[in-house]
Amino acid sequence: MRLVGSAITIAVAILGFAAIAQQTGTGNNQPPAGSPPAPTPPANGSQPQVDESALRYFASQGDTRRVNAEIARLRALYPNWTPPSDLSQLSGAAGAAMPDPLIERLWNLYREDRIAEVRAAITERQTSDPNWKPPEELVTALDMVEARRRLTNASDTGQWRTVLQVATETPGLLTCTNVDVMWRVAEAFARTDQPNRTRDVYTYLLQNCANPGERLATLQKALTLLPEPQVTALLQFERKTGESPDDFTSIRDELARRRVERASLDSKLTASAEDLAVVERMIQNTNEAGPVLILGWYNYHHGNPARALELFKTALDRDGGPKAAEGYAMALRALERLTDAEAFAYEWRERAPENMKIYLDVTTALLSQDPPPRLEPQVLARIVPVVTAQRFSDAAQALGWYSYNTEQIRTARDWFRTALTWKADDEASAYGLALTTQRLNDRAGFNAVVAQWRGRSQRIAELADGTNPAARRQPAATPAIVAQIPMAQPVESAPPPVQPRPVAPRVTVERVETEQTFTRTEANVRRRQNQARSTLGRSCAMTRNPAGLAGDSALTRGWCLMEINRPMEAVAAFDQAIASGSSRTREEAAYGKSLAYLRKNLTSEAAIAAAEAPQTRERRVELGASILTQRALAAYRDGRYVETLLALTERARIVPEQNDLLLIRGWSYLKLGRYDDAAKVFRAVQQTGYSDEAAAGLNAIAEVTGQMRY
Repeated sequence: MRLVGSAITIAVAILGFAAIAQQTGTGNNQPPAGSPPAPTPPANGSQPQVDESALRYFASQGDTRRVNAEIARLRALYPNWTPPSDLSQLSGAAGAAMPDPLIERLWNLYREDRIAEVRAAITERQTSDPNWKPPEELVTALDMVEARRRLTNASDTGQWRTVLQVATETPGLLTCTNVDVMWRVAEAFARTDQPNRTRDVYTYLLQNCANPGERLATLQKALTLLPEPQVTALLQFERKTGESPDDFTSIRDELARRRVERASLDSKLTASAEDLAVVERMIQNTNEAGPVLILGWYNYHHGNPARALELFKTALDRDGGPKAAEGYAMALRALERLTDAEAFAYEWRERAPENMKIYLDVTTALLSQDPPPRLEPQVLARIVPVVTAQRFSDAAQALGWYSYNTEQIRTARDWFRTALTWKADDEASAYGLALTTQRLNDRAGFNAVVAQWRGRSQRIAELADGTNPAARRQPAATPAIVAQIPMAQPVESAPPPVQPRPVAPRVTVERVETEQTFTRTEANVRRRQNQARSTLGRSCAMTRNPAGLAGDSALTRGWCLMEINRPMEAVAAFDQAIASGSSRTREEAAYGKSLAYLRKNLTSEAAIAAAEAPQTRERRVELGASILTQRALAAYRDGRYVETLLALTERARIVPEQNDLLLIRGWSYLKLGRYDDAAKVFRAVQQTGYSDEAAAGLNAIAEVTGQMRY
């Protein structure tokens, strides 16, 4: 039979719900599922002869419940019909027609759900007696059973259009005696993009059907098929009085749980205190990990990693699996417990792709700390094989910088080269490769990097042109012995790891100078950092993209990141403030950006940043002196003593030269063989009270010249 494809036609069929409801009331008097369904009344409005065969059959069986249900059904269909006052009239009393034995057998077969045998018996009887007709009630009941089977089979196999076709052709199925059928019709509407019709079916069920279990199940099904606002609207039909009141608390709790879950995935969404309390109650009332995970992620994404860590630990204890482990590692990272995070994430790395990703991310963050942390050899020994197997370029780059900053230059070069093999457009790794090849005097390697990247990387071009002295600095040696990093596996014929290079004895003044150079600068910035901390607390510890922040918010985040010593992330925040802030905000942001670069000893970048917005004369002098100081120190550490003197001389033009820098000048003269100039400087310093440091310089001159005159 051709499908009635029009949604309007189907809706008209569903409107039969209302007509049936008006005739049958609220559903309390509906016949039970085992009784024959009602036939469709004639369309012309004439009153057909009442078929009492089913009633007679149930009476003969002494089935009072079915007799009462059938009487109620017949009254609904035939308002003028009056049931016999004495049921014995239906079971062979004087004057009553004798029942046909075949009819009784057919009803017995029907009752046993042997529908095919009923049809066969009817056909056999009509063959032998063409004038015989089965009771209309029986035919209708058979049609209903077969229609229900077709509809159920179509629903089970996902043939949703067929479900709606059968329902349209057999509206008698759509009653409270067939709640399962109506659930299937509701789902068919949903699967064919007619959610409002699905809502209509559920509304009919809740308005007319009385069974509390079926009513609750209706809402549970609505949760899976309807949007939240429509499910919420259905709650208005909750019956709180009567013999069997509803309890839809579980539905309300599920809606609250879903709202918290959405907010747990989006930091821009905030759950209400009531919804959070519902999830807390779920945690207390069940041993499942699901609610704990939801609340854990909510706290993580809303700036409370400490609470998130506790919840993820609880979820792990409840067999929360890889997702709980992922959250636990991420919370440790947010709390800056990177060593703990790496050790924990390593144990879970192979349980799920997300766990491997968080392990690699944590490893990258661990290796990228400034200054580089002291890592045990076994930590690096387990990091390297995983990074190599996963070909994770970010971690390879981090291994490169860790090696570079711990004086393992050859190893650093190989890791930068490996990172570029895995990610050819990684400019940061290319820059690292350029630095290391330059440090190793690998001219061929350096020229190859420059040739490939000069047009794409300004800092590599500056390195090649010699205009980026900060890039040529030696990294400061770490205060503790640092474990050697294994070579990157993909590199062929890799040389052995470089031992930490011995550094020539340095006078104490270098340490003193490094700590004192920026006293005024750091005093100025400390006030801003404190203001940012009071505004943001520790929320800036969570990595986020500053794009989209307002100028003032980005500026505050930048100072907060400076407070927790994450200057390169602060640069990104200051950039956003420069791009979107007022003139005053841009000035502050350019100042902060310069200080961030200075903290990383990137003096050229600091100079460029300082020029991005006009600065006061005091700040220009302050930043200029700081930049020249770092250039002098970097050049001195690299053994570029001429450049050291040039930077110190330029600095002396704008601010007085302090004793610690005078000592650097004196040692530079000594290294260049300008002993008389060195002696003059050391004597001048000696007269100001730096007698021990100055005496060390004078004695060094005497040792070199062979004259212990001083």
